[in-house]
Amino acid sequence: MAGFEVIQRVRALLWAISPLLIGLLFVMIYAAPLRIGSVTIPMPLLPFMAIYFWSMTNPSVMPPPAIFMIGLFQDFLTGGPVGLWALTYLLSIAVLSTQREVFVGKGRSALWAGFALSILIASLIVWLTAWVSLGAVPRAGKLGVEMVVTLIAFVPVSRLFAMVHRATSQSRRMVVNSTMAQS
Repeated sequence: MAGFEVIQRVRALLWAISPLLIGLLFVMIYAAPLRIGSVTIPMPLLPFMAIYFWSMTNPSVMPPPAIFMIGLFQDFLTGGPVGLWALTYLLSIAVLSTQREVFVGKGRSALWAGFALSILIASLIVWLTAWVSLGAVPRAGKLGVEMVVTLIAFVPVSRLFAMVHRATSQSRRMVVNSTMAQS
């Protein structure tokens, strides 16, 4: 019986940290350049998709320290200014979390509209931070293309997240029910 309980607790822990692990995995995918011949294809901002989705649907599994960790990992992996993405993600989610009830539970289009707003906020933060740190106005073209690609990619990726979210919720209920039955 004790072995079963340990397995259940480990399983619950893995499900609980799966959003963080997915966010970190998405940083690694984001950092890998995608090329067709000599042309680099802009990658969608996959880590931000994970952060936004779970911050809006279940904030307890994507707390600020997890958001900071994902952003910092991205900063180190991409060679950007340390703290840029960590700050961008934290500020974007802080602003959006005040309007969480507007976007959550109202369907996919409302969640997507919230994501569009969050991408706009994130782009503005990155652009302003780059301007301040570089001392010159940065070109917005590459960032703009990346954000449009991110916005388009959010629809199919959010469906994947929804499936994981349902599975994690179901697993948590099973662990709670089996723990309560043993008491």
